[in-house]
Amino acid sequence: MNGWLIYRKEDAEKNSAFIDWMLTEAELLGIEVELVIYHELTYGIRDGHLFIDWKGRNKPNFAIMRAIDPLLSQQFELLGIKVFNNSRVAAIANDKAQTHQLFATYGIPMVDTQFINKDEIEKHAFRFPIILKAVNGRSGNQVHMLDSLEDLPPLTSERYIVQSMATPGKDLRVFVMGGQVIGSVLRESGSDFRANYTLGGKATLYPLSSLERELVEKIHSILPADFIGIDFVFDEQGGLLFNEIEDIVGSRTLTSLTDKNIAKLYLEHILTSAR
Repeated sequence: MNGWLIYRKEDAEKNSAFIDWMLTEAELLGIEVELVIYHELTYGIRDGHLFIDWKGRNKPNFAIMRAIDPLLSQQFELLGIKVFNNSRVAAIANDKAQTHQLFATYGIPMVDTQFINKDEIEKHAFRFPIILKAVNGRSGNQVHMLDSLEDLPPLTSERYIVQSMATPGKDLRVFVMGGQVIGSVLRESGSDFRANYTLGGKATLYPLSSLERELVEKIHSILPADFIGIDFVFDEQGGLLFNEIEDIVGSRTLTSLTDKNIAKLYLEHILTSAR
């Protein structure tokens, strides 16, 4: 059993500790996993057939996608190669508009959300304060709190969502692997409306209530995935409001607060699922 662990070069450098952890645990489990840098891959159609090439090597049994490219994920799948997470998760979870559209269809509670193109933002009369998010933003980047359009930053993406304000500086990430909750972390910041751990927020373990766990399970049933983070914000009564799905989920908070071997758990899940 062999697999490719795919990262963009800049992300591989930032996540070298996790990559080393994955490769070490793979070796202990008897799985051959190789780090593949995204820009070294080529894929498309050659002589009428789909192809994926990396240094002329044989195709893997599975691919662990830690680079966002739903088309590449789908190419693997069409060639009979299992992808973690799959192409549907990649396409929906990495587009905040599509994510909210999907889950609102199933009645998942969330803040009011408007889908808008960059060129339309200054033409609208919003009820401030608002949260402006690029649909493809990650890790709290391209997320802005605006008290008026005078606060509008330079817009670098084509599509955005505009949301009403939830409880600022506080959110919850629930880690789900193979359909099972493996941990829940409350993230808080006293200095930023964003609570992301990588932006300086503090993290503590959070025990889910039975109702909260049911909500998580419903979300996962709508968009089944191998390993994701499901993020929530809080309403004024402390209830959970869906915020986003993290496809390429980081595990720094969970590993800093528990002794869970995330790499081993994920690889064991992959080994079972890829057979």
